[in-house]
Amino acid sequence: MDVRWRDWLVAVLFSLAGVICCWLSVLQGAGLVGGDTYPYFLPQKQFMSEEFAAGRIPLWHDRTALGYPLLAESQGGVFYPAALLLFPLDAHQAYHLSFLLHYWLAGVFAWRFARSEGLQNVAALFASLVFVYSWFPARASLEWSIIGGVWFPFCLWQTQRLLQRPSLIRFTGCVAGFALHLLAGHFALAFITQLTCLLLAARTIVSGSGSGTRRSVAGLVPLAIICAFLTTAIQVLPTLELQRISQRDGTFSVFNVGYGHMPPFYLTQTIAGWSYWHSPELLATAAVQRLTALVDAPTNAVEAHFYPGLIPLTLCLMLCRLRIRYRLRNRAWKFWLLVGALGLVYATGCLLPLTGRLPGFAWFMGPGRYTMASTMAVAVLSGMVIDQFVHRRSLLVQLIMLVLLSVPAFFDTRWSTAVVSDAKPVRNPPWEGLQDSWIAERLAAESEQGEVRLFAPGPNIGNLFGVSSVPQYLGIGPSAYFSPEFALEGAVADSVEPFPSSEQMTKLQQLSVTHILTEEQLRNPSPGIELVHEAPDTFLNRVWGRGDRPCCLYRLSDTRPRIRAEPADAVVSLTYERRPNLLQAEIELSKSARLIWAELDYPGWTVEVSTAGAAVESSYRDSSPEADDMLPLREVELSAGRQLVRWEYRPRSFLLGWQISGVMVVLLGFGCVVELRRAGRESIVTVQPGTGVRSGEPGSATDHPFSRQQDGE
Repeated sequence: MDVRWRDWLVAVLFSLAGVICCWLSVLQGAGLVGGDTYPYFLPQKQFMSEEFAAGRIPLWHDRTALGYPLLAESQGGVFYPAALLLFPLDAHQAYHLSFLLHYWLAGVFAWRFARSEGLQNVAALFASLVFVYSWFPARASLEWSIIGGVWFPFCLWQTQRLLQRPSLIRFTGCVAGFALHLLAGHFALAFITQLTCLLLAARTIVSGSGSGTRRSVAGLVPLAIICAFLTTAIQVLPTLELQRISQRDGTFSVFNVGYGHMPPFYLTQTIAGWSYWHSPELLATAAVQRLTALVDAPTNAVEAHFYPGLIPLTLCLMLCRLRIRYRLRNRAWKFWLLVGALGLVYATGCLLPLTGRLPGFAWFMGPGRYTMASTMAVAVLSGMVIDQFVHRRSLLVQLIMLVLLSVPAFFDTRWSTAVVSDAKPVRNPPWEGLQDSWIAERLAAESEQGEVRLFAPGPNIGNLFGVSSVPQYLGIGPSAYFSPEFALEGAVADSVEPFPSSEQMTKLQQLSVTHILTEEQLRNPSPGIELVHEAPDTFLNRVWGRGDRPCCLYRLSDTRPRIRAEPADAVVSLTYERRPNLLQAEIELSKSARLIWAELDYPGWTVEVSTAGAAVESSYRDSSPEADDMLPLREVELSAGRQLVRWEYRPRSFLLGWQISGVMVVLLGFGCVVELRRAGRESIVTVQPGTGVRSGEPGSATDHPFSRQQDGE
């Protein structure tokens, strides 16, 4: 179908209207609070923003626990174009700007894919509304849902273009879509996108329509996926390295592929969500977690949410009418019915016994996320039905029908998702309280006396004060953090037992923890800690929703320095300069000793020791930590005398990845330039002597199927 520039303009404005209606408060300066916003994403974004502003690539995050590879964790999206453009700005502002931008793009891309499925403009606009605003707002606390989900319709559209008329340029567009999805991080949605695009290719093969040439190019889709992995090797290789030594290596019960499934009975939310399942009273009782399930795993209402709205479902039910199906006999409604059914079946977890050990399926939790494909199926099917009613109608009638359907459908799904979502926009977000936080000010002052590591009840929250903190909260992290030896128990209100206990105090000292943050004053503090200050905090009280109740900061009187030598009496002098990816220390020893940096042992860190002009390079992993150490720490054996020690994070996976990515980008770019130049030469109109035929016209010897654009693109 011909897509004109006016259609693009309408789609852009329609999608912008949806963003304004759904997120007006965010546009006016409000900020999201709840779910993973502050415990997970903002600590990453704050660190990335600081590192980008300093002109460094944030490969290693040194504030969460004993550090972890931020690039390998993937959800930071270090090399994602939007992150590179936005996060040199203020992290909170960039986070929400990126959030809104991706909602806007998701609406445009969903519309364009619906048009490629043959829907007219009005039907495609409605389909985009259903897809974007029935699935994503409920997951507002999960940044990856919209950051990655925006590329789902884009990849479907690019796959359709490639299957309809293959060319190197369209192949590159398909690769770019898959690659951007991978760079955005959180590969679960990228995997679902790839599976759906492969189903599109399979539809081309089994369909009776289309030329044999078109069916034969279906193999280009898996090739595009492979090329996308190679193009994003700079992100994929470090993630694969982390995955092999993370809690997802198959030995930890904390990772359960069935987590986040949709209990079968919860499917009734599609018709009873508005009146029953999504009521605040029911969600407050966490009843969804007590429903009979097919898998032994917990879930929650956000992961299990699937409510496309009563109007789209009613339109889909109209497919039961023979007259409607007859009109759609040349449409792919059966395919989308199958995709929707497959997504819902897999969301229940009933297929995990078959897929739970397969590559891809076994790497990600959250079977409920497959309802993203089901939501797209409902959107496309409802759009196909609308097409039958607006066919050959006047523009005014089409606009009236769009308004009559879109407005109630939007507010229906908006009400439901607003109740389910665990993140809400607030006018005065906690981030604004950071500049007036007495805890941040006090920790900054304490940092001038030595490096601070905070033990706080909210994992990762302490990172936002600009200091290292334990315990950690990571979706995929080094397996050492999930071992029983690393488990840290928080303070129990009104407990008469000393806190920290002697065992807990030993762990805190080994981790070089210097301060403890509690929500209440300890009734019986251990002798090894002292109260620094007690008062309400402008930041934490908003994050934790504690009103004006005081927070308490304690200092450990005796802890191990984060950078130290053992035995300590061997040190004559020690000075150092440190960055997240680098430590340079100058040390003078009276006798042999071990220099220890209390950060996590992880592949990719190297240590270089210079003594009297001779340099020796080795990995700290070659040294063996003491048996009583709860975690392997970075350490190196040194002899007596003055020496320079340089630790640096240079992962081979990253170095190899950027080389592969660079080669793929050059090859694809060069191929596109060659094809554009060839197409340009073949489109030149010249008269061939003696024939009366002009080259470039249909039927001429130089007419090329890729020399003319189609679909108005």
